[in-house]
Amino acid sequence: MKTSVMFRLALIADLHFGSVPDGLAAALLTDIEAGDPDLIIVAGDLTMRARRREFDAARDWLRGMKAETMVLAGNHDLPYVNLWERFASPYKRFMAFTGAEAEPFYETEGASVVGLNTTRSWQPHLSWQEGIARSKSVIAAGAKLAAARPNTFRCVVSHHPLWLGPEAPRYVRPAIGAEAAVRTLAFAGAEVFMSGHVHRGFVHSFEIEGRTCIALGAPTALSSRLRGEENGYWRIAASDCDITLTLRRRRESAFFDEKEIRFMR
Repeated sequence: MKTSVMFRLALIADLHFGSVPDGLAAALLTDIEAGDPDLIIVAGDLTMRARRREFDAARDWLRGMKAETMVLAGNHDLPYVNLWERFASPYKRFMAFTGAEAEPFYETEGASVVGLNTTRSWQPHLSWQEGIARSKSVIAAGAKLAAARPNTFRCVVSHHPLWLGPEAPRYVRPAIGAEAAVRTLAFAGAEVFMSGHVHRGFVHSFEIEGRTCIALGAPTALSSRLRGEENGYWRIAASDCDITLTLRRRRESAFFDEKEIRFMR
């Protein structure tokens, strides 16, 4: 029996305005809109160094989107040069330019999407780019997912990965507290855990809390800072019985399907 798609979204990450090749942003915007998404998720790192001109460029580009957007901060979106601002008001510039909340929430009849802020302004070691899943945020996100209607498509998005499959680079680690967060959120009904940060595309299904979940990592959508693969993004389509993931990959000045994966719900 043929099923109808109840929800479509596009997952993009690591735009890094300040390092975007000429013409690529316009090409990506056109391709995203062609997929007719209900929601466009930007999983962090809009900028290279959180400079105002970079946020300006990101904001102008986001305004060109017709669909609703969910925008999260990445570690590159916190002040890089101004250390006082980084510690005193790390998200002030991000929120002022994007109008986004630190932990956004999207809900419609067919979907419930929660955003986790996994960035932090400092850490007691030199790897400040690493992420953290805060227990307070995880509990709040779990409550939102659990309150959704039956058969609602439930997913979680964060900048840093909460779960890594074998395809992910070995030098990348999940956010601090990630396993406990995934257990809590999976128990609340989360089906897909989406992220950026790695600049590599990956998809991995795993079992936890008696449920089958999907970890989905987005490649860099726009940046010239490539890590072994071209720019790209994911299209996700959820029906009442399956989830279809399509990786759109850049080839020269356009985007094409590289692979499609389907999971039963």
